[in-house]
Amino acid sequence: MDEVTIEILQRALHREKAARKQAEQILEKKSKELYLLTEELRNANLLLEELVDKKELELKGVFDNLVDAYVMMDYRGNVMEMNKAAVELFGYDIDNESLNVTSLIYKHDYLYAMKSFETLVREGAFSNYKARVYTKNQGVRTVHINASTIKDKSGKIIAAQGIVRDITDEIIQRNRFEEQKKQLSIIVENSPLGIILVENQRIINCNNAFLDQIGYSKSEILNVSPKDISDSEEYEESEKDILELFSGVRDQLSLKKKYIKKNGDSFWARTNLSSIKDLEGNVRYQVAIIEDITSELTHEKKQNELLKKLELSNKELNDFAHVVSHDLKSPLRSMNALLNWMKEDYAEVLDQSAQDSFNSLLGKVEKMDNLINGILKYSSIDNQKIEEKEIDLNKLVSDIVEMIFIPDSYCIDIQNTLPKIKGDRYRFQQLLQNLIGNAIKYNDKDNGKLIIRCNENEEYWNFSFKDNGPGIPENYHQKIFEIFQTVETSDDSTGVGLSIVKKVVNMYGGTIEVLSAPGQGTEFIFTIKKV
Repeated sequence: MDEVTIEILQRALHREKAARKQAEQILEKKSKELYLLTEELRNANLLLEELVDKKELELKGVFDNLVDAYVMMDYRGNVMEMNKAAVELFGYDIDNESLNVTSLIYKHDYLYAMKSFETLVREGAFSNYKARVYTKNQGVRTVHINASTIKDKSGKIIAAQGIVRDITDEIIQRNRFEEQKKQLSIIVENSPLGIILVENQRIINCNNAFLDQIGYSKSEILNVSPKDISDSEEYEESEKDILELFSGVRDQLSLKKKYIKKNGDSFWARTNLSSIKDLEGNVRYQVAIIEDITSELTHEKKQNELLKKLELSNKELNDFAHVVSHDLKSPLRSMNALLNWMKEDYAEVLDQSAQDSFNSLLGKVEKMDNLINGILKYSSIDNQKIEEKEIDLNKLVSDIVEMIFIPDSYCIDIQNTLPKIKGDRYRFQQLLQNLIGNAIKYNDKDNGKLIIRCNENEEYWNFSFKDNGPGIPENYHQKIFEIFQTVETSDDSTGVGLSIVKKVVNMYGGTIEVLSAPGQGTEFIFTIKKV
């Protein structure tokens, strides 16, 4: 082998080594890249598995905590999956017992259920399916279902799933609401009071009573502003309050309004307005209840006029009573003095019959004087300046007992503590003094007795003054409370005392009656309204 050949072989060997080395480097690089790619894929798979597990857990959480029932079944209707809400609704646990949805279908809804299932197969889904179902523990329930099919890669239906919501209570509440709405509508339509519903200061509904009040038809009054059917001058006075109601500053308002009818006439009405707000507290509507009080105001006006006339008449009558009493007292005093002088001056020449006549005349004069005093007392009850203060009736009775003459043989028995009441002391003194004084004055027993009792209820104080005197015949039970009316046997009575008693009792919102019979004593029972 010559040198040339050897050199060629050496160069070829060198090139082969260089090529092999380059191939090894490329292989090493590709192997490294493949390794890194393999590691990257492995890490990606691990991450993907973690993500899948996480999503499965999340879906399971949603599935288990779904408020509505979730049911999955195979194409034969066998239930494969149920969440907690479904178990609670239907009462079945498929982990312990098998369940086919056909057994849940209410018998009268079976055909409807089959048609709905055909729709599900044909279209792949249905919504707003409502039907009744049997449950294990809750009886028949009404449910709302949205369902869809589950298909494999080839498009073949392998299962179906649905969200089931129990709407039984909702239907009951809706029916109850509709019934109440119907009842309310009947009440509103048949109410004698006018009722209108206002939105954005426009009438959007009203009842027949309001149409009768205002004289418009319903089509004419809708979308009319309440301001347009109100008296302009009167509306200006209450406009501020009404606008506060419309804006939500106030929720209720009561006022007297003057409305203008279609024919131009007007009527006054007591109007109660209320705002109706939405859940956010914004004013949506106003409801007005309108009561025609035109005749009431006319009647009230007449009453006020009569009351003024009556007050004037009472004043004139009281003034007349004082004037007459004053004018009568003067000649009576003169007559009394003259008769006493004549009786004294002619005592030696007057026989017993004449003396008796003079005594009788003096008695008549005295009785006339007592009657005049009675008139003054009776009229002064109204004219007396009223001082409404707390009165201790125990103290008042004690003061009266000390003031009037009471025989030693007479007993006044107060059986329980008398109340403290609010009123005018002078009037109550007249009331009690007349009752106590009469019981003592007309007593016919050696040992007279007056029993005073008091009890109460929620509205009144109830008093009883019971004596053991001669009693009063039944035909006088009403007369004795009228002025100048007396029992026939009471020659020395003016007939004013008990009329004052009744007047005071009536002033304080009470009533009085007498229980009595001859020989059985007398009981006066009266009430005083609590303040």
